[in-house]
Amino acid sequence: MNYEFDVEHISQHMVKYGVQVQPRIGLADEKTKLQDYCNWLIEEAPEAFETLLSGPNQLRVQKSFVLAGNRRADMPTFILTAPGPLFTFPERIYIDQPQDVDLGDKDRIFRKALDELRTRFSDRQVRRVGVIHELVFDTAQFNSLEIIASNLKSEIWRERLANINIHLETPQQDKNINLDIRPTHVMRARGGVVDVPQQDTMFGIIVNVEINNRQVKGDLSKSEVNDILTSAADFVPDGLIKFLNNEY
Repeated sequence: MNYEFDVEHISQHMVKYGVQVQPRIGLADEKTKLQDYCNWLIEEAPEAFETLLSGPNQLRVQKSFVLAGNRRADMPTFILTAPGPLFTFPERIYIDQPQDVDLGDKDRIFRKALDELRTRFSDRQVRRVGVIHELVFDTAQFNSLEIIASNLKSEIWRERLANINIHLETPQQDKNINLDIRPTHVMRARGGVVDVPQQDTMFGIIVNVEINNRQVKGDLSKSEVNDILTSAADFVPDGLIKFLNNEY
């Protein structure tokens, strides 16, 4: 089945920045410093960080993004995970329709946040930085499982296939490029009798890409972090779409 991946078919797109820190930052031990850091995020980058949510076992900052039609999307943009901080910035959200979220230069926001993190937790080392792009390509009413399965040579296996999840690890020089590809579908309501809403099955292809440093040895320098960010920006979306379309 022929399907052309392109930017216009992207219905959702999240960009995440994961930081692996050693020694790990414990919420119980560093709660006050972490809360001060979160308040700094809110003050310095209000376009991405808005409300601090803190409890005994969690620490996060969330943002309410204003969308078309007076709709809002609330989502966490900073979370403290076990390996370290995770920053999540939306680029395109699907609510009623694909809606772009303009945060400006997301890499710049992350760089400033990481610099401040290093300053406030100077006894920690940044061992790994990963940029994760989570995308959903809309295939409308074309079955996304069949689209992915069409790459299999065996017709018998294509017919038998009930699900598929492709995981690729492609180390390149000093970086890892990991991809996960799988089908998805949702039920979306369409116009009809008020008491009997009609629904269509809409399909999509989830593509997750992570680019990080291969070697985990000591504290990453600013130039090494910038190199990871640059590689991710160079690969997504243009290089990724060429790869998905077998144009390499």
